[in-house]
Amino acid sequence: MSGNTGGRPPLLLLCAAQFMLALDFAIVNVALGGMQRDLGFTDSGLQWVVGAYALFYGGFLLLGGRAGDVIGRKRLFVAGLTVFTLASLVGGLATAPFVLVAARALQGLSAAAVSPAVLALIAAGFPEGKERVKAMGVFGAVSSAGFSVGVAAGGLLTEYISWRAVMLVNLPVGIVLVALAARKLVADHDQTRGTRLDVPGAVLVTSAMCAFSYGLTVASDKGWGATPVIVSLVAGAVLLIAFLVVQTRVSAPLVPLSIFRNRSLSSGNAIAFLSGGVMSVSTFFITLYLQQVLHYSSVKTGLAFFPQAFVVFLASVPVIRLTEKLGARNTLTLGGVFLAAGGALLAQVTADSSYLLVVLPGGVLLGLGVTVMMITTAVAATSGVSGPQMGLASGLYNSGRQLGVGLCLALGVALAGIAHGAVRAIPIDGFRAAFWFTAALSVGIVAVSTLGLRGTAVATAARPQTDAAPGTEPLGTPADAPVAAQ
Repeated sequence: MSGNTGGRPPLLLLCAAQFMLALDFAIVNVALGGMQRDLGFTDSGLQWVVGAYALFYGGFLLLGGRAGDVIGRKRLFVAGLTVFTLASLVGGLATAPFVLVAARALQGLSAAAVSPAVLALIAAGFPEGKERVKAMGVFGAVSSAGFSVGVAAGGLLTEYISWRAVMLVNLPVGIVLVALAARKLVADHDQTRGTRLDVPGAVLVTSAMCAFSYGLTVASDKGWGATPVIVSLVAGAVLLIAFLVVQTRVSAPLVPLSIFRNRSLSSGNAIAFLSGGVMSVSTFFITLYLQQVLHYSSVKTGLAFFPQAFVVFLASVPVIRLTEKLGARNTLTLGGVFLAAGGALLAQVTADSSYLLVVLPGGVLLGLGVTVMMITTAVAATSGVSGPQMGLASGLYNSGRQLGVGLCLALGVALAGIAHGAVRAIPIDGFRAAFWFTAALSVGIVAVSTLGLRGTAVATAARPQTDAAPGTEPLGTPADAPVAAQ
């Protein structure tokens, strides 16, 4: 779509921004070796190239989502995308470790503004039913494709150009997207005029998310029993409890707790948490298995992920149609089965397993499952939410997925027997344990989809649209009630 006619946001523009964010999340991992050689990172310091991004992205997602509801999603989208592009330039030109880490932190902070704004603009601009399923289908397909392509592209850019290319590739794309967004997106801040931001709640939940993100990031390097890890996780729990208490006592809470009575939203966030864990653990350990056990180069490792990316591309349209026909509940259940089968197959790896017979089919099954998760979970997580609260719902969805990425990866690392960041000597049994863990998480997805979404509005095929006016649905509408179109 080239414009914003008829209240519809420019879908391709928004999805292009989401693709850049998803690609950037994954593309850096394969380039870590080059960054360490050129900038002189220590082994413990190198983790912060990924950790700084995760810390600020995970910490500020909920605040970013709600801020879009208060100050306007276009404003937040354009400002966040501008900062993200500038941070990519700084990172690509970095000559010292601290500069690159600071740039990655700034990327994470700006992505926490852009990502929920993208989802909120799409969800608010397309009525519930077939239109939103299709729009979310494009969003989910682009997100999963960006993640898969990022792993592959990182190896190619690092090998044939430089690690700096994985940062600088965002520069031309970001400039074009900022220019188009400023021109094509319609300002939306008037509809939220007078809305106040719950500052105490924002400080508490952001501090809690940052504490959790920090603890999970350093756990794989220092171990679960390390003092910084324990202190961070306990502090996060205390701050989160304090946040929940504040939300019950302020007149305009950052997160009205009544929103969780929407079973579709609650179940969608639980599935986002579990599927984020499956994606992060499987990608991390497949990469290490290819490089450590099968001795693949960075380029060959990247190419090994192309079939998965191709499956995501091919499966996107069928998954959209399947969601329209079967409903989110049945489609998500099927996606969980695909993920569980992929994890169970990968759990059969040995020291001399064949890529073609084990890794490739396992990755294809994971690709099918990831496509379902990225497309259909967003539909469930935004169902029955009023327009003025769509940024909040988007922030919750992204926060749940990000917490799943961090917590499940830390648990997967622990199950694999990796002590104090010693990822260079993982035993085969460690790989098997990690892949069985992804299968178990996938079974959890099947359970939540089957039980949590039973009787909800997204459990059946997409409904015909009604003539209801935009934003007529009250916040926290029970997900099993008929969903009014926007």
